[in-house]
Amino acid sequence: MHNNWLQENSFDEEDFSLAERQQTAINVIEAAWEEATEHGVEDEILVNTSLFAALSKLVMLYGEDATAEYCRKLSTRVDNGEFTLFRVLN
Repeated sequence: MHNNWLQENSFDEEDFSLAERQQTAINVIEAAWEEATEHGVEDEILVNTSLFAALSKLVMLYGEDATAEYCRKLSTRVDNGEFTLFRVLN
């Protein structure tokens, strides 16, 4: 269990490239997700809560119109397989 997952995975932003910071972010989120499931939180609740948190942050940073535009493009990205982790490429 990762009680201190944020502290264990903290980093100095200036020391990392964008790709490294993105990988660190996903690692931290995956660790938090694992910890939440270990505490009995169901995946569906985590999904909905994560989407709410992400969209709320986007609205705060960029506004409602830009966030809505971003969301409109998501269905095409899903259809194109951008979020499918394990797929066979032809």
